Parts: sequence; structure tokens; C-alpha cells
Amino acid sequence: MHEIQQKMNHDYASSVSSVGRNLSEMGKKLNIVSSLDSRPQTVSLVDDRIFDRREEANDIIDILLSDKYNGEKVPVVSIVGTGGIGKTTLAQLIYNDANVVKHFDVRAWVCVSQDSDVTKITRSILQSITHIHQPIEQLEPLQQELKNWLQGKKFLLVLDDIWSDDRRTWDAVRVPINVAAEKGSRIIVTTRINRVSSIMNSIKKIDLETLPYEHCWELFKRKAFTDDKICDKHPNLKEIGEEIVKKCRGMPLVVKSLGGLLYDDLDVKRWKSVLESKMWEVEAEETTMSALRLSYYYLPAHLKLCFAYCSLFPKDHEFDKETLVQLWIAEGFVSSKRIDIVEEDLGGEYFDELFNRSFFQKHSKFRKSFMIHDLMHDLAESVSAGMYFRMEEGKSHDNNSGNLKMVHYVSMFHFQPDQYSMEKELCKFKELSTLSLILPLTRDWHILGDLFEQYRCLRVLDLSENYRLFNLPNSIGNLKHLRLLNLNRTRITVLPESMCNLYNLQVLMLKNCYSLIGIPKNMGNLINLQYIVMGDDKWDVFNRIRRGIGRLHFSKTLPTFQVMKRRNGNNSTIGELKELRHLQGCIRIGGLEKVADFEEAKEANLFDKHRIDRLELEWNDNNERGSMEGVLEGLQPYTGLKQLQITNYGGISSPKWMMMMIACYDMLTTIKLRNCNKCKLLPPFGNLPSLEVLHISEMKEVEHIGIEFYGYGDDNNKKQGFQKLHSFSLMYEWFEGMVGSRR
Repeated sequence: MHEIQQKMNHDYASSVSSVGRNLSEMGKKLNIVSSLDSRPQTVSLVDDRIFDRREEANDIIDILLSDKYNGEKVPVVSIVGTGGIGKTTLAQLIYNDANVVKHFDVRAWVCVSQDSDVTKITRSILQSITHIHQPIEQLEPLQQELKNWLQGKKFLLVLDDIWSDDRRTWDAVRVPINVAAEKGSRIIVTTRINRVSSIMNSIKKIDLETLPYEHCWELFKRKAFTDDKICDKHPNLKEIGEEIVKKCRGMPLVVKSLGGLLYDDLDVKRWKSVLESKMWEVEAEETTMSALRLSYYYLPAHLKLCFAYCSLFPKDHEFDKETLVQLWIAEGFVSSKRIDIVEEDLGGEYFDELFNRSFFQKHSKFRKSFMIHDLMHDLAESVSAGMYFRMEEGKSHDNNSGNLKMVHYVSMFHFQPDQYSMEKELCKFKELSTLSLILPLTRDWHILGDLFEQYRCLRVLDLSENYRLFNLPNSIGNLKHLRLLNLNRTRITVLPESMCNLYNLQVLMLKNCYSLIGIPKNMGNLINLQYIVMGDDKWDVFNRIRRGIGRLHFSKTLPTFQVMKRRNGNNSTIGELKELRHLQGCIRIGGLEKVADFEEAKEANLFDKHRIDRLELEWNDNNERGSMEGVLEGLQPYTGLKQLQITNYGGISSPKWMMMMIACYDMLTTIKLRNCNKCKLLPPFGNLPSLEVLHISEMKEVEHIGIEFYGYGDDNNKKQGFQKLHSFSLMYEWFEGMVGSRR
């Protein structure tokens, strides 16, 4: 990398260095308007038309499906090539081939990279199969659990990006996998190292060459132009683009990165500046990193900040888009001059822009997660040096030269210091904004109290994944500037009352905290809290002891709200929802039998909550108390609602907004009615233009339905309603008797 930097022109070098050293100043000065001027551990779908890999793919698929190689051990196929040449893309193409998916009982994809720890690799294989986080720490029980899952199954395993050529490591990894050998299981490995193929005893080795120019040009066009017509209308850009592709020397990652850089940009000067950049004046082997630096150089300033932040995470880290956006917001990287712009939406646009430029890549078609390519990760570390510092097991921590007093962001991943060395390491950093400690703790960690005293200006504190962390010290309340606290997957039992002093806290993450039984009573003091992220089962804990929830005016998440009677017994707590104007996503309101009438229900002010797209209304039983019809009328949601579920409603009729105004809910796709068995009249659901799912159960007293139900299922009567309905379920025979046998 140093040789590349020496060949850059003066302006470029000074620009990169200023970004690398002064990221925090950029964050302070940025005023970003709303409009926008990974190493993949992925099995996502790939458009194979733009890759010249079909012949190699077919060769490997034939081996996977053939019985020829069945024997005592699981056969291995190796894909070997330099970084960025498309090894993972080829493996993706094979992994998702329809015949391959059908052939194997179980498939798993594990990105290994530079981690050669047998226990971690085994755990990753097991997690890929089960989609469940495995807290097992010892190798033997992990291997036994993996054996149990694979016994008698035909198994395909992809080990992506192997660096270690230690035969003993891979022999140990394959011990539990060999139980599936007799069923025709297979392993695919991708690696940059030729020796890996031999130590894995591969039966087939594929040496990937660079892509031919024609395929690179097709790939570039897909990334740079919205369609081929635009390319043809701008011959000047086409000519420049063809020259850029030639300089990419057949490297797909480079082609995608530069194509994404120029996407939908018709400025000839900009295209020429990319083509004529002095960064191309490097040796052939440096072309890839040189081009990636070029794509980073042309990023808008706010995207540079967001990308550099990712250097805090180790290679092959699995990024969740929503969580990463929350981190960017907490750090102050996402901002807008317009008050009508939602920060989460704007941050999502930032992420999508980086994804489109190939800085992120999809991780899996089953999970909404992303990865950064190894070479992109190297780039992130390079441009963030001096401001970001990551300590990681097996990694030298002296390679970030410079003044550690200027470091603002620190993370520790699977680093195992004792208390003394931990204090010694952290005392080097004087101006911390972010501290991320993902450590394999062996005991309750008392050093946290000292940390909270020393770093009172922290904006982000990440203690997730620490399975031996059972409590937090009271000094957590000293972190007055804290915006985000991540306690996901810890064994925290009770959150200290001092947390209620964190007046600037915006995000509290408590997902998979299975031991959590207590939340501070005065959570209402956290007046800036916007997101509480936790499992659905833990919201019952929150609802039992909450106090002053109506003061959380900026809250955006409240998946469950349990209505209770106030202490004086005269009315309910439904009115606490009134001031929560920013609620979004899903909300389930239970205990509605405690709401007396229309006026009391209307206090919830659901109609003005425009970002709620899924609403669940639930009575504990349908023995009518007061005016259930009035209560449901008063809970009228905004017309942009997408999903509605009503359970145990005991009224005889439906409210006006479901009868006379139903057509206004033109975005409603799903309706579920359960145990509303006193209702006589079914609303005219056929008038909903977007309805896709309609489930009705236990409505035995219905006496009248609309004409659209009679026409449902008859192509000649589509005009009567249900234009998009594709899932329709009913639980009682009364309906069949009313409409006949057509479904």
C-alpha cells in the first residue's frame, strides 16, 4: 500500500491523509442534505449471465451430484485464485444452483478467512445449519452436536476464503463432518493459497483466471448504467468506460467497484478523471487495491465517514443494516438540514449507496445481513488509521502507528487480556467516543466501573456477546453523553436504576438477553430514548414495571403495550400512547377490555401515528364490558396501515372505519380476525385494492357478507373485489354454507 501512495499525485495524497486523520472533524462540520449527491460471507442469488464461470460451475456441480466419489471421507473441491477474482461468486453460483439445493438435505456456508480456530469454525458451521446462536464454548460438545445434526444427512459445506494451510486444523474440523460421508456429502473450499488444496486432499482444483474483457464490459455496464439504452445514447461515456474496463485487468471486484462509482453519472469530466487518475500508474499486482482506493476517493464525505467506521469490526463480520445505521446515527454521521427527513431512512440511503458501489455485499438470501470483502476491509483500515483502533486476538496491535491520544473509536474482539493489561491498553486512549468490547469473559467483569468513570464522554458502548456479563455497575449512570448501549446476548438480569440518568440515550439494545427479569422503574426519565430492541417475550417484563412511558415522546419502537387500570380505578393507561407520535413498525395493544368507551380509546391517538404499519388489537376475552364497538371505533389507525389483526373482539358490529371507510386503507395487505364470534356483519374486505392475506377464524354469528365473497374464485367476477388476494383461510362451515363450494 505504501508503494501505491507514493505514486499518487499530491492532491490525492493530501486528501486521503486528511480524511484518515481528521474523520471526527469531518463529522462535526458536515451538514448533509437529505438527497444523496464486503467481503461477502454470502450465499445470495447471483446473475450468472455476467460471469464467465459457467463451465467451471458445471464441472463442480457434476462432482457434487455424482456418486463416483462417495467413500470413507467427504470429498473436497478447491477453488483457487487471487483476491477479488470471483472465487466466492463462483461458489455462490454453485451453492444456489436449483439441482444442488434439491440434492442436499443440509447446506452450510462459513466464511473462514484468517481464523483457524477449530472451535470457532465448528461453531460457525453449526450456526449456519441451525440458524441459532450456539453458546457452547468447548470443542467436544460442539462436535457432538454437529454430528447429531449431520447423522444420516447428505451435507454440502462451503468453507469460504481459507488462509490456513495447517493440515491438523482441517483434519479436526472434518471429524464430525465425516459422519455424513456415506450419504454423498461434499465440501467446497475457496482460497488464495495453492497449498490449501493439497492439504485438504482435494479431488478437484479449479484455478480461476481473470475475466475476459467482454464479460468485464457487460458487468461494468450493469453497474454504471441504468440500462443499455443510456449507454448507447452517450458514446463518449461508452468509449471512456471501455478504456476504464481495460485498466481493470479482468478483476471483477474492481469492475464492480468502479462501475458503482460512476452509476447514473453522465458527467464526462468525472469519467475522464477516473480514467486519467495517476492511481493507475502501479504494478499489475497492485491494480485491485489501487482501483478500490480510487472508488473511495470519489465517495461523498458522509459516506467516507460511514465506511471508515466499519474498520472497527473484524474481517468477515456479519453486518445488520439496521444496527449499523443506528451506530452511524449515534456517532453523528447521519444528519440533514430538513426537519421532515427521518434519520433512519437517510442512514438507510447511505448504506444502500455504499452497497450499490460494492463496499458492502450480501451475506445470505435468508438473513438480512451483509459483509465487507477482505480487500475492502483492508482499505477501511488504511483510511481510518489514527482515528480507529481495533484489538483482536492473533493480530499485532503495534501496527497502528501514530498518536493514540487522537484515537476516538476502539474495539476489542475476542481479545483476552487480564484486568491489568486491559487497563494498561485502554488508558492510552484519551478521547474515546466509541468503545466496543466483545470479549470471552471468564468471570463477572468488575473493570467496567473504572471504565465508566474514565470515559464519561462515550457516545457508543457495545458490550454485546459477553455471555459472562451478569450485571452493570451503578457508575453506568455517569455516561451522560451516551447515545447507544448494546447489551445484546449478555446475561444481564437486572438493569441498574442509575441508567435512568442517561438522558441522551437514544438506543437500548437488549436482544437475546434471556436472563433479563428487571428494568428500571423510572425508564420514563430517558426522554430522548427512541429505540428499545428486545425479544417479544421480554416486553412483558417492560410492561409490568414501566412507569411514565408517556414521557418517552421520541420513542419509535413499542412492539407491545399492555393496557392497565390506573390506581384510582376510574380509567385506563391507554392515554399514555397519546404523546408517542413517532411510533413506527409494529405495535400490539393488549388488555383492551380495560378501556371503557370511545372517548377513552381515542386518547391513544392512533390515527395520527403515520409510521405504524402493523397493528394488533387484543381483548383478553370477548365478554363485552362497556362499549366494545366504541373502543374499536376510537382506535382507528392511519390509512397507511399495512397489516391489521383483531383478537377476541366482542362487539356485534364493526366500526365505521372498517365498514364505510375501508376503501381508504389502500395499502392494507393483511387482515386477521380471531374469535370475534359475536360479530353479525363482515366488513366489505373486497374493497381493499391491495389485500393479499385474509384469515378469519371463530366468527360463528356472522349473518351477512358482501357480494365480493360470492364472486371470489370466479375469474369472471374479479371486478367485484379481491384483486390481489392469494391467501384465504376460514375456520367455520358457516361461510361455506353461505357462498357455496367455491373457494
